[in-house]
Amino acid sequence: MNCEVFSLAPLRCEAFQAKETLRAVLHTILFARTLGVVRPRDVDSELFDLTYATCGDPAVERHVEERLDALVRWLAKQDRQDDTVARVCLSFYEPKDKRGGGWFGGGDERVYWEQWRVPIEVVGGDEALMNVADREANSAELQQTIVAATQHILGLVNERKDHIPPVVSADVVSFPYEISLPGETEGALLGSLRRMLTHASPPTLV
Repeated sequence: MNCEVFSLAPLRCEAFQAKETLRAVLHTILFARTLGVVRPRDVDSELFDLTYATCGDPAVERHVEERLDALVRWLAKQDRQDDTVARVCLSFYEPKDKRGGGWFGGGDERVYWEQWRVPIEVVGGDEALMNVADREANSAELQQTIVAATQHILGLVNERKDHIPPVVSADVVSFPYEISLPGETEGALLGSLRRMLTHASPPTLV
């Protein structure tokens, strides 16, 4: 199965805007890919004059908040003298059981069928010390960028459907998903290798 990859335009914001910016974008993607029975909930943005929809599932909203809180903690550790460039990935996958022998043949596998790459640029240095007028202008521009991003997302999900696997779950979010943050790629690879070594059978010596 091929993984469909969507890369959005960079979202340039101040540190205090990062969480709300990504919250609107991630919930739009999750709502658009909700194929089960859903009770959508409209949310008025805390920082911007816009409204976005969520799938209305408390577990999904809680998970998104947990991941965004982790991103905020990561951003707080970065050097604020320069811009901080990061990428958040929202991926949908099917779990597959790979049990059945071989040194790397055991354990569970995630077959990814769609990934959304959301780059974010958090301003630093002198730009973070802008006057009120400039900050308001930048905030208005960011708001337009978020609206354009959500409209682009909705257009893509309506156009690109052939790669979606058959729905076999009655859950609100029909497929498992994960939200990957900066600095987690290496840890994820090591975790996958550890799982393979744990579940795999050693080769037969002759």
